[in-house]
Amino acid sequence: MGAGALPVGEHRRRPPIPIVPVDERARAAALADGLGDVAVWLAGVAGAEGPASSRLVCVGPEPGAAADGVVRIAAPVTSRDPTAGPAMTVGEVALAVDTGRELAARAAADAIAVLVGAAPATGDARAAIALAAHLTGRALADTAPDAARALALHGPQINGPLGALRRLGTGPIAVLCGVALGAGERGLGFAFHGPAAAAAAALAAGIELDLRARLIAGATPGERAAAALVAHLGVPAVLDDAGATAAAVAAALMRRDADRARDA
Repeated sequence: MGAGALPVGEHRRRPPIPIVPVDERARAAALADGLGDVAVWLAGVAGAEGPASSRLVCVGPEPGAAADGVVRIAAPVTSRDPTAGPAMTVGEVALAVDTGRELAARAAADAIAVLVGAAPATGDARAAIALAAHLTGRALADTAPDAARALALHGPQINGPLGALRRLGTGPIAVLCGVALGAGERGLGFAFHGPAAAAAAALAAGIELDLRARLIAGATPGERAAAALVAHLGVPAVLDDAGATAAAVAAALMRRDADRARDA
């Protein structure tokens, strides 16, 4: 789907993924109306006449039961210990990223406007700390010895965001990176919650710089890595858990549709 498989070798060229520009006119109108950060962001992402629904995507080591508006999937690859070597192979990262892009493509086909990404596993949080430290240059790995050891091993050899993902990431982070890229590719928004999803969003924005305008963050009080990544991305933060982030987006979509009906 889309641009096809994503080459992820640290020294190989890859085809660019075209990111759909946000609707600057709709965004400016929402800003002029004094709307909040979520509504202004949503106006740019979905436009004045775009689809009006959101979907929460949770990526972990095991699939879960589907619920209304929620997709729970297992990452298609299992990462290795990054303190002993690269966490994934080039092919494994490509598979995981393409899985995420395909999820976004299916969401676009279902008229979804915004995807909300989360990855709850502890191992992903540790990987996110290492990735956040690498991407932001901040000393964040002091509370996670494994992250510090992985950074010491791989830091000098990392070349670009895909190289960081291969060496330090996990399967769920790679899938969510693909979801973020696919969201931009299909003209959707990507709202991320938690350190792992924040790392995925930051990696995706490093791969395609135009993606940042389609990103929004769920605020995560006490999460230093996530906070550092949100600041690094310079995107607005919404609420403090994945469900609340999805609810905030859904509420903004409902308000938009109510305003549209009133003005019709």
